[in-house]
Amino acid sequence: MFGRKKVSVQKEEDDRLLGKTHELQEKINNSSKLMNSSFDLPQDTQDEMKLDRIKYQYLYLEARRRRAAAKRTTNIIFGEEDTFLRQPSRAEKHW
Repeated sequence: MFGRKKVSVQKEEDDRLLGKTHELQEKINNSSKLMNSSFDLPQDTQDEMKLDRIKYQYLYLEARRRRAAAKRTTNIIFGEEDTFLRQPSRAEKHW
């Protein structure tokens, strides 16, 4: 009210987006450790891990598009088969 700054809706949504991105990153890290330590995983678990990676990639690109400022760093590096994280072309930057 007096002297308090109002937090914009965009900032709140960016924080929520980055929080969800970080949660998925942690889940992927834990799943990768599980995958490396186990002998054989069921197909549905492997599918869920792939789905989490796709969700993470989408949210990561959305955060980059919004130019959301991250308080934490993200450091997941995907394999060569994942080309979803490529840089957008000039035509795609203005969507």
